[in-house]
Amino acid sequence: MQRTALLAVVLLAASHVLAADITLVREGKPLAQIVLPAEASDQLKAVAGTLAAIVKEASGAELPVVAESDLQADAKQPLVLIGRTKLWPASLPQGLDDDGFVITAKGRAVSICGPTDWGTEFGVYELLERYLGVRWLLPGESGTDVPAARTIRIREGRVQDQPVFFSRLFSGLRGAPQADWARCNRMHGRISFHHSLGENIFRPELYAKTHPEFFPMKDGQTRYLPPDKHYHGWQPCFSEPGTVQVAMEAICQYFKDHPEAPSFSLGVNDSSGHCRCPKCLARLPEAKNFLGMYDYSDIYYDWCNQVIAGVLKQYPDKWFGCLAYSEVAAPPQHVKVHERLIPYMTYDRMKWIDPEIERDGHAATEAWHAASPTLGWYDYIYGTPYCLPRVWFHHNGVYERYAQQQGVKAHYAEIYPNWGEGPKPYIFMKLWWNPNQDVDKLLQ
Repeated sequence: MQRTALLAVVLLAASHVLAADITLVREGKPLAQIVLPAEASDQLKAVAGTLAAIVKEASGAELPVVAESDLQADAKQPLVLIGRTKLWPASLPQGLDDDGFVITAKGRAVSICGPTDWGTEFGVYELLERYLGVRWLLPGESGTDVPAARTIRIREGRVQDQPVFFSRLFSGLRGAPQADWARCNRMHGRISFHHSLGENIFRPELYAKTHPEFFPMKDGQTRYLPPDKHYHGWQPCFSEPGTVQVAMEAICQYFKDHPEAPSFSLGVNDSSGHCRCPKCLARLPEAKNFLGMYDYSDIYYDWCNQVIAGVLKQYPDKWFGCLAYSEVAAPPQHVKVHERLIPYMTYDRMKWIDPEIERDGHAATEAWHAASPTLGWYDYIYGTPYCLPRVWFHHNGVYERYAQQQGVKAHYAEIYPNWGEGPKPYIFMKLWWNPNQDVDKLLQ
């Protein structure tokens, strides 16, 4: 009854107030409360704490963080509602990405909510950037800019946003400050795609003795049986029907044990070693791929499609990733890649500053897009190993907009940053969320 009465007060105020500001802090005096759902996750509690800490740093005012079940029915102060509160159920559009969010400011309440806790968290960061001018430019205190603001107001209205590229991940960050910096800039890797088949499905210690047919004939005559826990230098036989069922069962068990996992990697093992049994050889094209290797793409992606189709019968919302790599680097010629599989094309796209190399890169990307509706880009944007900074701010904007046109939905980059390169990692994170932003404004 208390929550119902408070909701009535909020809605009554909203019905009588024209478009205006909702004041959270006035001249250093706290006016608002930050409200969490009664059963808030640790993730939402943490981001509510971040919001309160930054408001205090900017204004000196400390906003209390409370559970909605603890609110008083006669409370009249402004409220910042984090997540799916019962007080003001958020209205989210159908199809909003899990990392997306809606910020609604009306009456005396500001609601920040996404389809998941990740979306809600990124909505809080959007509020801090949009209304307080906060920027996480570099890791740590020195790189976090919180402008002083004795009065903090939120403009009445609605803000909705979601990422253009739904999976965004750097490797090579070191320590909590760098990880926190990336998270505040909305890094969230959601697709598993690295080398996986040996370690996560066809472990030799499980199958080498019981199912030798799962393993490759490297010489075309005898099966290679790798030692226990030896997961590279070989691939399963993709022409053996039994491997499809075993893979389906292993992946379904994984999702049963990890229901929160959004994806599973079907990435081939490292260091080649594909099967050359009579069945596989009969399916190989005569021409090698652009890397000069035997082209196993049709065999491999057909196998992936069968596995994915089976798993989706039980887990229809899951994704799968893989590396477009080595013998499976070229797009398949006779197989359409399943829409839930994301092949990651591995390349250093700084090279595209050269027009001829760019033309070749575009041709390869477009060939892949013709075979696969959804793509991932694996990039190399290193800083540390180079004597001179490698920076290409505007070029980055150009090729990210091109990626958007070509069905790229996921990004991964090895960065191992040299922070002396300044804005490069920041610009990448911003463009991974929305490549249509003005690079000059981001730099400014």
